[in-house]
Amino acid sequence: MSSTRIKRLEQEVEHLRTALYQAVAGSETRLSHSAVLPISQKLDDLINQYYEEEKKKRES
Repeated sequence: MSSTRIKRLEQEVEHLRTALYQAVAGSETRLSHSAVLPISQKLDDLINQYYEEEKKKRES
């Protein structure tokens, strides 16, 4: 189950990474755009979940 969850998290992280890049549109001035923060926060959350799953996998 853990490896399935890890794969799903990897896919979601990649999807949000792309969405974040598109929201920023390659311009550093758009980093403070209101659409960027929620995407960035969700991406942070998914990355934390990913590392937590990896940690569980290593410990088992």
